[in-house]
This record gives sequence, C-alpha cells and structure tokens, in this order.
Amino acid sequence: MVYGALKFLTGSKMAQSLSLARRGRVYQLGWVLDENSPSHPFHGPLFYATFRRVRDSLRMWRGSFGAMNVRLEMSDHTGTHIDALNHVSRGHMLYGGRSVDELETERGTVELGGENFHPIITRGLLFDIAASRGRDILEDDYLITLDDVTRALKLEGIDEPSEGDAVLVRTGWGSLWKRDNKRYIGPPMPGISLEVAKWLSKKRVVLVGGDTPSVERILVDLPGAPHEEPVHQHLIVDEGIFMLENLNLEELSREKVYQFLFICIPLRVRGATASPVNPLAIA
Repeated sequence: MVYGALKFLTGSKMAQSLSLARRGRVYQLGWVLDENSPSHPFHGPLFYATFRRVRDSLRMWRGSFGAMNVRLEMSDHTGTHIDALNHVSRGHMLYGGRSVDELETERGTVELGGENFHPIITRGLLFDIAASRGRDILEDDYLITLDDVTRALKLEGIDEPSEGDAVLVRTGWGSLWKRDNKRYIGPPMPGISLEVAKWLSKKRVVLVGGDTPSVERILVDLPGAPHEEPVHQHLIVDEGIFMLENLNLEELSREKVYQFLFICIPLRVRGATASPVNPLAIA
C-alpha cells in the first residue's frame, strides 16, 4: 500500500538527494524534550520518571550487572512530530474518503495509522519567511502568502519545490521554545495560508513542516464560531501530504542553509496518529 504522498518519493529522488550532503554538516531539527517543554492542551503533557533503578536491578538479579530505565507517558504529538494520515478529518471523513466511524478504535485506527510510516529521505528546502522580511520572528497573527514564499525563494537563490521534496517553513517561533511557552502554544500563531498549501500540493511535495505547533496560522476562536484549520484538512485529508510540527529551524537560519538532504524516520506504532521524531538536515 502506498501511503499518501509517499507515492511522490521515488528511489531516484532519494538517490539524487544524497548529493546535497556535500560538507557532512548535520543539523538536528527536533527539540530536546523534558518536563518544561511546551505542550498543546489538546495533546496533554509529557510525563516521565525513572522506573527501574540500578539498585533495583542489583537486588533482582544479584551479581554486578546493573541497569535502569525510564518510562514515558505522552501523546504521539509531543514535541517535534510528524502527523499520520488518520490525525485530521473533514467532518467524519478521513484521507481517501474513509469514514472515521468505520476505522476508529480504542487504539487509534485500523487503517491510515503510524504503522504505515516509511523513512522520508529527500531534498529539503527551508523557506525562511521571517528572515526574508527582515524579522527575527513573525507577528503573532501573520498569514504567510504566496508572495512571501516567492520573495524568500528569490532571496535564498533556490528553485521552487519539485515532486517529492520536503518544505520547512520558518516563522522564528522556535525562539519561544521553553522561553515563552504560553505564547508559543498560542493562539494566535503565524503560519502558511491555504493558498500556499494548495501551491505546495500542486508541486507534489511529500511533507510540509514548520517551527510552530500547527504550521498554519491559528487565530483565537471568536465566541460561537467554529474552529478552523483548513491547511491541515487540505494537506492531510485531501492530499495525503505529511505535516511536521514544532521544528527547530534556528540553526539552519543562522547558517543560511536553504537546501539540504532531509531525513525523517518515524516510529511505526499501529493506529498512532503521529510519531515524535528528530529529523535531520545534512548539508
């Protein structure tokens, strides 16, 4: 089974992308997680604690061999993570026209879940929208338009995305991580418009990521008004394109790395709606 936009990621595309790792400089794009990491209230907090101590194991097994471990309790959307295609619906409809009522269980869904993840190895592009506008961070309610993207590409001197690419959008929001968690989680928060999302889907990209909890712009809901996330619905429900949230793009921006080998290897948990990841950019 071809899982969504993975159909755009061919073997030749992956092989070509390897040539982008010219210097062997590795950038880790995932944030370090701890008890102070920001977490959206919909997904809940991260809990973790030492479960077995060295002295416990020495009593259990005798002899000199000791071991310890830590148990984690967290949502699959904790920290830097990639959304699976069962994460978002339009009403009761999921990607591929499947009904959530038919697929939802006590452990995610019986189809479209994280068991279908595959490694994503491709050309990565950074759209540094904040820097292209001469700002460290975009305004809280800033809507990124296609004109913004065109300006950034021109200043960065890179081509438009092509089939199978991964596109990462920087707003500067990453500078708030663990410094101003309340503002980071929002709302509001800046992000791409539906216009940009549709342009990217026409380019047949495999993934769209960003340095906010949502990638798209999120405003404060007005009283009585419906909550809307049209970019998520278009990319995931309509097109099967993966979304990658809470990225650390600050180092790429500082070093002006706009094109690179991109690697993302999600955990394959059956039925899961996302996977925490530590994506790599290699230049």
